[in-house]
Amino acid sequence: MVKVTQQDIAKVMGVSVMTVSNAFNRPDQLSADLRRRVLERAVKMGYTGPDAVARQLRSGRTNTFAVVFEERLSYAFSDPFSVVWLTAFSEVMEARRASIMLLSVPAGDTEALSAIQDAAVDGIAGLCGDQPAMVRARERGLPTVYCTMGHPLGAEPLAGDYVAIDDYAAAVEVGQHLRRLGHTRVSLLVETAHRGQAVLREYRPAELSGLVAVYDSVGYFDTFHRVRGVLDGLGDADVTIVVAGANSRASGQAAGALVLDRALPPTAVVAVSDVMALGFMDACRQRGLEPGRDVSVVGFDDLPESAAAGLTTIHQPVRDKGRLAAELLLDPERTERRIILPHELIVRSSTRPVA
Repeated sequence: MVKVTQQDIAKVMGVSVMTVSNAFNRPDQLSADLRRRVLERAVKMGYTGPDAVARQLRSGRTNTFAVVFEERLSYAFSDPFSVVWLTAFSEVMEARRASIMLLSVPAGDTEALSAIQDAAVDGIAGLCGDQPAMVRARERGLPTVYCTMGHPLGAEPLAGDYVAIDDYAAAVEVGQHLRRLGHTRVSLLVETAHRGQAVLREYRPAELSGLVAVYDSVGYFDTFHRVRGVLDGLGDADVTIVVAGANSRASGQAAGALVLDRALPPTAVVAVSDVMALGFMDACRQRGLEPGRDVSVVGFDDLPESAAAGLTTIHQPVRDKGRLAAELLLDPERTERRIILPHELIVRSSTRPVA
C-alpha cells in the first residue's frame, strides 16, 4: 500500500503543502471551511496525519519529561511519598498536554545509565539527589530538577534546579524535641545507599565517617542532611545509627526487631522516613509495646497514614514538591530555580517524656 503524504493531498486539492500542514498543526492559520475541506479530503485519501517522530525531530522537542527512580518502577506505585509526588507532578504535566516517562536506574548499575542517554525527553526530575542518573542527564544538556538539596554539609550545591525543604534544620528540630523530652538513648534508622539490599549494620557517631563512605559510594546524599541534623539536635545523647535496608515498611520492621530485642533498647527511635517509622511501630506492637508509652518514635514526611498512627513527624509539602518540579521543567524562563519549601514538626502521641 502506497503511503499518502501531505504533498498528495495538496496536489489533489490544488493548494500548497503548507496549507495542508496548517490544517493539522496550525488551524488558526486557515478559515474553518478550508480546514474542514482539507481534513475531509485527507480522510478520503487515507492520510493518517503528520508523522510524530518526524515532527519531533524538526522541532527538537518531544514534550515528554522523565522521572528517574533508583528503585524498581513498582516502587513508584507502592511508596506513599512517591504516589503523592507523582500525582501532583502528573497533574501539571497533563494540564500542559505533556507526557511522562518513568525510568528505573538502580544505584551502581552502569548499564542502566544508557536509559538516560537514550531517553527522548525534554527534561528529567529526580526524587533523590546527585545520583549518577541525574549527572548523566546534565552531561546531555537536559534540564534537571531535584526534590532534595541532596549534598552533604560543606559541599558544593547541586548543579541543577531543586525543590526541597531544609532537611538539616528539620532534623535538628527532631533531635532537640527528643532531647527536651529527656531521651538520651536513641536509635536512628536510615535506608542503605544501595537500595534493594537488606542491610542491618550499626554505627556510632564516632564512626560517622564509615556512614559517609556508604552514602558516598553511590554519590548521593538525599537523607544525609537528616542524619547529621538529628545528631546535632540530640547533642551528647547516646546514638546508634542502624542502616536498615531499602526505604520500606519491612525495613523499618526488621530494624525494630534488631533494636528492640537487645538487652538495653533505646528510649526513642528516629527514622528518616515515615514509611520506616511505621514499620518500626509494627515491630513495637508485635512485642506488646506501645509507641509513645514504651518507646518514642519520630518519622519524616507526614504521609496520610501518619496522622492516624499518631506518629510524630516532620511535615513537608509533598504535593507542592511534585507540582513545582513539573513547573520548573515546563517553564525554563521561571526566575526562581532553587526553591526551599517550609516544614513543620508535628508532635503526636508517638513521642512522650522519658518515664
